[in-house]
Amino acid sequence: MSPQAVEQEQQPGISEQEQIRLAEIERDNLDIVKKNRADPAIVEYEAYSHSSASEKKHSLTFSTLRGPGMIIVPPLMFYNKTYTELTSVLHLGENICGHDGIIHGGLAATILDEGLACVAVPALPNMFGFTANLNINYRKPIMSNQWVVMKAKLDKSEDRKAYVSAWIESLDGQTVFTEATSLYVSPKVPVKKPE
Repeated sequence: MSPQAVEQEQQPGISEQEQIRLAEIERDNLDIVKKNRADPAIVEYEAYSHSSASEKKHSLTFSTLRGPGMIIVPPLMFYNKTYTELTSVLHLGENICGHDGIIHGGLAATILDEGLACVAVPALPNMFGFTANLNINYRKPIMSNQWVVMKAKLDKSEDRKAYVSAWIESLDGQTVFTEATSLYVSPKVPVKKPE
């Protein structure tokens, strides 16, 4: 847990906007963020920056789980130039736990599923698909109120299928908390998205 994050959690008098501003400053000063931003072979996105207002409004991780004590700021996403590998940096607060102080396993699965989609969908026809299979291995508890790194990669694609893998690890990369493999499938018939 970072000193600044501890301070934010212990001073409820700080406004939500100020907590978000402090979290953005802290995130932007993480070594992994600086390293990726300095690498010309990396493409940076803020999660949901290309999503429509409707997609954001109805997104579990953009709206419902967003804010102080949860996922305080949108994750940063760093892709390789072929969009087959992703490194994402996000903060997990203390109000998204299954057991006190331990991030809910379902949230870890959700984070992995979204990361897996980020490398699967670009490899699918029409850049659209669904999770057909998701396998999760929980290795170590993810303690709350810390920055974590989620990495994902495209393992193989064929026709309407993309096979992908991902994991959530500590900032220093020394501890793998949760791992996943998945199969994404693009529908045979285009699916109309809601407007």
